Amino acid sequence: MYFPSKKDVWLTLIVWGSILVVVVPAIIEQQIVGLFIALPIAFFIGWLWFTTGYTIEKANLKIKFGPFRKTVHIQEIRKINKTKNPISAPALSIDRIEIIYGKFNDMVFISPRKEREFVQLLLKENPDIVLDEKLKDIIGE
Repeated sequence: MYFPSKKDVWLTLIVWGSILVVVVPAIIEQQIVGLFIALPIAFFIGWLWFTTGYTIEKANLKIKFGPFRKTVHIQEIRKINKTKNPISAPALSIDRIEIIYGKFNDMVFISPRKEREFVQLLLKENPDIVLDEKLKDIIGE
């Protein structure tokens, strides 16, 4: 099942404002070199914006962030925490969950739009996942 990323309003303004600030002046001033630089940047930012999401299938969590991909085996997930950590992550919202997995406590921050349903599907695959108190309240445990 696919879960798109939540998208914060402030981040929407920054992302699309940045694209406009870079592309519009190059178009207005008909700067070919400016467009040659601005359009690939705008394309890349749009790619990140429209393709950030998370898929749960075949006992794996697949994370997609534009051209970047990561797979986490759900059986390796040990703990999930609710967080607002602003660290760089494949998430388009500051309202995130932190997934701790693997032998070395690797972590990834994501922001699925339907958070409750997302966490419930992970728990269905791996009931040993520990949830922090905030997430327990969200999913009704």
